[in-house]
Order: sequence, then structure tokens, then C-alpha cells
Amino acid sequence: MDDKTAITAPVLKATTAVASATGAQALEAAAGGSRMFADLLQLTWPNLAAAAAFLYSAALVIDFCWRKWWRPLAERLGWVKPKPRSVLTESEWAALRPEDR
Repeated sequence: MDDKTAITAPVLKATTAVASATGAQALEAAAGGSRMFADLLQLTWPNLAAAAAFLYSAALVIDFCWRKWWRPLAERLGWVKPKPRSVLTESEWAALRPEDR
């Protein structure tokens, strides 16, 4: 095999080439990810608006869950005092009125 066109150790060379390409792709992906996070952490108006929208949406979702599920559960378990009802019956209104003189 003195031929100049013969390939010696073809499996080793192919494996090395595939590993190098995979490693290069992983490094490129990591660099792209770090660029993305660097772009997100810059204080620009679009980023601030997106952060404010996220915080407001999260507050709305938490408020909804509190009113719909978590507070009734906490009231049933006795962790939170039940809220007073906003509608009073006739006898409750009569009890609140001062005595007629």
C-alpha cells in the first residue's frame, strides 16, 4: 500500500471527523444561547415592555387561582378566615338597624 491515494485508518479518521463536527455544533449552539440571554438581559424598551407584560400576566393568573381555588381551599382547611358575605338577608338588615324609638 504505497499508493498515495490510499486512506490509512479510515474508521478512526471518520470517527474523528464526526466527533469534531458534533463538538463544533455544540459550541456554536452554546454561543448562540449565550447571545440570546445577553440580548434578553439588555435594558431596552421592548425588553422592559415584555418583562412588564409577563409580570402583569403572572399577577393576573395568580390572582385568578387565589380567588377560584386556593382561598376556598384555605377557608375549608381553616387557614384563612372566610370572607363576610356581601348580600344580607332581611333579618340581618333588621339586626343592623337601630331600635325604633
